[in-house]
Amino acid sequence: MNSKRYNQQEIRAIVKRLKNMQVEFLECKPPRGFSHCVKIAVIIDARVEEVFSLVSNINNHMLFWPKYEFKSENDGKLKKGLIYYTREKGAEKWVKYRIVDFKENYFYSGEMLEEDTFLKKLRYEHYFIPADGMTLSIESVYYSLRYGFLGRILNFFIAERIIKKRLLKAHLKLKEVAEKKSSS
Repeated sequence: MNSKRYNQQEIRAIVKRLKNMQVEFLECKPPRGFSHCVKIAVIIDARVEEVFSLVSNINNHMLFWPKYEFKSENDGKLKKGLIYYTREKGAEKWVKYRIVDFKENYFYSGEMLEEDTFLKKLRYEHYFIPADGMTLSIESVYYSLRYGFLGRILNFFIAERIIKKRLLKAHLKLKEVAEKKSSS
C-alpha cells in the first residue's frame, strides 16, 4: 500500500472548509478490488504528535470507538504487521485485522483478514497532516460487501450510512479527546 501524499493546495482547501465546520466527507473512489469507499476529514486543534500518540496504540481505540472492543497479540503499539482483533461489544466473533503500513506521526493503514457477516473485505488508510499548528485527520475506508448484487443494494440502503455514522462518531470523539488532552 502506498502512502498517498496530499499536496499543499489540497490541504489548504480542506482546512479552509473545515474551519467553518467540524468534519467533512470527501469525494472517494474505491481502488481496484473494492466496490465502495468512504472518506472523512476533521481538523483537530492539537499537534500531530499529540494526536498520533493517542491513536498509535490499538488499546486506546476504544476511546474513539466506544461500542467496540479491541485486543492485540502484543502490547498494541501500532507498527507494520501488528495483528489485532475487534468486535462490537456483546458480539461473540472477533474480526482479525493487520496493520499493513505505518509511518510515525503521519500515517497508518490496516486491512481486515477475515470476512465478517456483511463485509467481504475492508481496508482503511488514516493520515495525520500538520496544518497551521493543528492536525488534519483524513481517513479513507475501502470495502466490498458480500452477496454480490444484493450487497450493492445493501450498501445503497444501509451499509454506507452505517459506516459514515460510525466514522463520524469516532472522528468527533478523537477530536474531543485530543483537544482536551492538548489543552491540559
